[in-house]
Amino acid sequence: MALLLVVNLRGKINSSQGVRRALSEMRVERKFTATVVTDEPSTLGMLKSCKDFIAWTPIDGELLSSLLEKRGMLTESKRLDGPALSKLGFGKHSEVAEMMIKEQKRLASVRGIRPFFRLSPPRGGFKSSLRRQATERGTLGANPGLTDIVRRMI
Repeated sequence: MALLLVVNLRGKINSSQGVRRALSEMRVERKFTATVVTDEPSTLGMLKSCKDFIAWTPIDGELLSSLLEKRGMLTESKRLDGPALSKLGFGKHSEVAEMMIKEQKRLASVRGIRPFFRLSPPRGGFKSSLRRQATERGTLGANPGLTDIVRRMI
């Protein structure tokens, strides 16, 4: 079992009720929000039902650490910085990322950290279509090139 990075790229406009429910359960309701989930069978079923709105890929520790450092939040207005990490019992952002990968914890199960990241649109834009799956030379669905896109969104 591994951790997956899930990014909502199209919002939830013109989606069915089942898709909206799956997006809210994964905590990626808004456009350009991301979260980290485990690849359990139930999560994979939700991903496949939302494949026309989101993209996902396995996440490594380096990308997770940079997401926590630059886009991690405690509350609506408090960033996940050094003093906040020490209150949670961690020294660095890389320790949180290492713990999540080692224990296979999703972002929502780490206490004190907001369960999603707000990202900006990618610098340089999308190189492929936002209306097609990655298997059809698009961006959506299971996309191995999503890590490069997310690095430009941080």
